[in-house]
Amino acid sequence: MYDYLLVVGPGRSGSEFLYRLLRGHPSFVFPEIKERCYYRSPRAFRRARKRLDGCGRSQLLCDVANLAYADAKLCRSIEALQEEGFRILLVVLLRDHRDRAVSMMQFRRSRAELSALLGARRLEAAVMRDRLTAERLADVFRTNADILTLSFSALTQDTSAVMDILPSLCGAPKFDRAPQQAVNQAVGARSLWLSAFMHWCGLALRHLGFRRLLQRIKENEAANKAFFVPLADDAERPRLSEESLKALDASALACRRMVENSSRQVREGVYLRKIGQPDDAFSDYRAHPGLTP
Repeated sequence: MYDYLLVVGPGRSGSEFLYRLLRGHPSFVFPEIKERCYYRSPRAFRRARKRLDGCGRSQLLCDVANLAYADAKLCRSIEALQEEGFRILLVVLLRDHRDRAVSMMQFRRSRAELSALLGARRLEAAVMRDRLTAERLADVFRTNADILTLSFSALTQDTSAVMDILPSLCGAPKFDRAPQQAVNQAVGARSLWLSAFMHWCGLALRHLGFRRLLQRIKENEAANKAFFVPLADDAERPRLSEESLKALDASALACRRMVENSSRQVREGVYLRKIGQPDDAFSDYRAHPGLTP
């Protein structure tokens, strides 16, 4: 049913979990490393498909591009692909804005990113700038593509339902096993300078084209344990100002209303917007065992 599945949404919304989930299915294939923006042009998309070993008609090219939701060229890029005849399914990830902001602050501290090194106020400001707003979400929904919206809670707590929904939409066989990986586990840096060195080495490897090596390092448990330690309890959670909390709550409410007004709910935390089909077309999806509301 589709040629391309593109996952968008702010970081720390379950993209890594979904990436590992889909990569365990033989019908979903990925480039060497997630977050490569192959949607930018038909030529780049065709090159990406050719580079993937064993990518045939029965396999669906996938990509996880967190920041695509904030890309002003997203609509034009998808339209260009559709003009070439490629069928696209967008997956939008949503997470409670407060939880996501705290998780992102912890993540940036653990990686010793520049905003974290400049102090708590700079870190909070950086996280607020990249939050998902209703305006950014509206840009995504302006694309002329089918959109499946997954909440973080549905993705991580009702994973079996998601494992039925995605293959069903894409005309692929069901998953044969459930993922066992932890989701967005909060960690801290063992050493601030060691973590900063690792972060810049990762950027260098990506820039030089060593993407497969970088992905293997990111997924290596021993490497993660060498750089990071689990955070003990809520005492280590960053604190957000009242002003930021109000802005996050307002954005969350506006985003939720936009999704509910533009999509049909197929189960708790899962919404589907299909282009060019009447309302009763959604009954086909509700009839599927994995899509029962």
